[in-house]
Amino acid sequence: MRKFIKYFMPASLALMTNFAHAFCSDEVATTVDTSAYVVDSENGLVTEAATGLMWQMCNYGETWQASAARCDGVAKTVNWQQALQASEQTSVAGYDDWRLPNVKELMQIIERSCAEPATQDSLFPSTKNEVYWTSSPVFNTSIDNLVWTVHFKEGSNAQKDKSNFNFVRFVRKVTE
Repeated sequence: MRKFIKYFMPASLALMTNFAHAFCSDEVATTVDTSAYVVDSENGLVTEAATGLMWQMCNYGETWQASAARCDGVAKTVNWQQALQASEQTSVAGYDDWRLPNVKELMQIIERSCAEPATQDSLFPSTKNEVYWTSSPVFNTSIDNLVWTVHFKEGSNAQKDKSNFNFVRFVRKVTE
């Protein structure tokens, strides 16, 4: 019984945490240069100067807690139409021009040296090992209700039906 408690309890506590912990390899070159991002730890935002994209560190449904430097709350899954509507209604740090990223933008934050999730924990600490919506519809198919998504478990993209329920991370273009 002591072995069970010794090994089960720490594993159980690790599963209950609100943070994702990626499995990263030193043998694979990193693809996301964290030094290229400016972190606004007061508002839970990261901005990449080269692209001019500002990202929310938290998923839709979560709230950044500056004092604890973490995302609190429960990340919501929504269908594509709800994701688009939510972006129009979101206001964070005084910005109200948040939107869904397109597939190329969302793939840019994939960290190829990590999995589960395939992202930099320091920039996106609560990323789920799940599918996230993009704003990019799928063209050139006979099916007109498909959208490109990104799966953060391993960093792949796929086509999903608009009625599916997936996670969301919002982005905005910084204008100076």
